[in-house]
Amino acid sequence: MKTDLDILCVVLCLIAWPGSAARSAAPLGPPIATLEEGQWTVGLEYGYAETDLRAHGTCLTMPEGEDAVYSAERIDIGGLTTRMVFGNLAYGVVDTWDLFLRVGTTDAQDHVNVRTAPFSGSARRFHYDGGYGLACGLGTRATFCHWGPWQFGGTMQVTWLDPGESDLVWSDPEAPASTAVGSMDIDLWQAQIALAATYQIDTFRFWAGPFLQFVQGDFDRRGETFTDGLSTGHVTCSSDIAETSQVGIHFGMIWEASNRTSCWVEGQYTSDSWVFGLGAAIRPEQFLPGR
Repeated sequence: MKTDLDILCVVLCLIAWPGSAARSAAPLGPPIATLEEGQWTVGLEYGYAETDLRAHGTCLTMPEGEDAVYSAERIDIGGLTTRMVFGNLAYGVVDTWDLFLRVGTTDAQDHVNVRTAPFSGSARRFHYDGGYGLACGLGTRATFCHWGPWQFGGTMQVTWLDPGESDLVWSDPEAPASTAVGSMDIDLWQAQIALAATYQIDTFRFWAGPFLQFVQGDFDRRGETFTDGLSTGHVTCSSDIAETSQVGIHFGMIWEASNRTSCWVEGQYTSDSWVFGLGAAIRPEQFLPGR
């Protein structure tokens, strides 16, 4: 019977796995310690997110035969959509404190609006479509106190997302003969601190609570400029990314299918972002003979 529950837990997580193109925050997972001292698990996690971001930076335009020109720019990234898949390794330091490490991959897509100083003209709009790149992170979760079916705990984690490069193809709406062709890339660092109250009913635990998130990153573009199909120079732009909202709520459910497996589903919400996450974990030592 336990083996049947183990298989069912994993199958349900795979069925719930969204297969469509993505919607930038990482999943938090359970907000309490889930392992006893010395125990460890391996798992799989999925995150699907949409986040509004802003960036400020400069562009260096280098026309052939002319002096280079610097210009300030302001960027609105309205709804950066990301899809993340992680392999997860967790270890119980003590009964109320876990550490975890995750490594995986992520992609990202969005429409980007760029305005150049004095920021009064029409915005230049282009599409970012990054392929799959590296994603990794580490964190810790702990249980602070326990009253009957109630538990209170928290999670802290840092995640790095580096989607693959996207092609840059842009034309000036006010001068259609002027175009730029090149590449662009985004990388993001995200830190999250979350607290939550958890209530247990049989093998299910439900949680809800507040969290803080801080996002920093870089948005770089580089390419060659053309007029009427003839090369006219090069352009290089670099901007610093920051989040538009820092405070939110998270909620979810953990199902302890057996003493060997568990799975969870969660949601995160701020005024400018949302995240759907799910995961499953297995304790490999429980499958060894004599366990």
